[in-house]
Amino acid sequence: MKPEENIRLNRYLARCGFGARRKCDGLIRSGHVFVNGEKVVELGTRVSPADRVEYRGRTATPVRGLEYWAYHKPAGVMVTREDPQGRVTVYEALRRAGFDAGHLSYAGRLDWDSEGLLLFTNDGALIHALTHPRYRVKKVYRVAIDRPLSGFDGEKMLEGVESMGQVLRAGAVKRVKGPAAGLWYEVDLYEGKNRQVRRMFEALHYRVGRLVRTRFASVRLDDLAAGAVRPLTMRETAGLKSAGRPPALQRRKRG
Repeated sequence: MKPEENIRLNRYLARCGFGARRKCDGLIRSGHVFVNGEKVVELGTRVSPADRVEYRGRTATPVRGLEYWAYHKPAGVMVTREDPQGRVTVYEALRRAGFDAGHLSYAGRLDWDSEGLLLFTNDGALIHALTHPRYRVKKVYRVAIDRPLSGFDGEKMLEGVESMGQVLRAGAVKRVKGPAAGLWYEVDLYEGKNRQVRRMFEALHYRVGRLVRTRFASVRLDDLAAGAVRPLTMRETAGLKSAGRPPALQRRKRG
């Protein structure tokens, strides 16, 4: 509820997940609903956010709707809730920007010195689907390196680069114009291994200067300013949910 909102008790209970308003009317009539310690049986009772509502001793708390947000993470921000070293976390950075993301979780990670698109949501099932390797969700990165990527090394990235006992593969690699001067390449990933893009280039003896994630499934960074956050469109959200389906279900839906 908004701070000034004052609504009927049955509507409040419905928002708390107790069922439709008619069912909540029955809960009120049962005599098991209390407001600020007082039993309530009048259906027309109204409550405000300052009131304490209980049903059978259980505090009634409004259930949040599902939320989906895009955030442009700047470099120098940790993707974690708390950092033992005291570095700025994404939650603190968002709070400083006037956005409370405490009830949200992020999908995927970006290194402290990486930039770009990070998704936040309270849809736990979607986070699992987007980050599970079996669904091969596409992510796109722009990477600035210290020297031109040879054709041989580009092919090697597609075939597989060994790093720390793992074989890392890119879906595609091509030369592009970056957000700043330098040698920029666009890398598509369908895996989500730790620091994968950096590790691939480093294994081939290239130094990564900047790394920016520009796309996560259906969501693109586009012109979202560094440090800014925006809600996803319905189309973007639908695209994320489609990307998080097993490949067979995606083909069935398109057919």
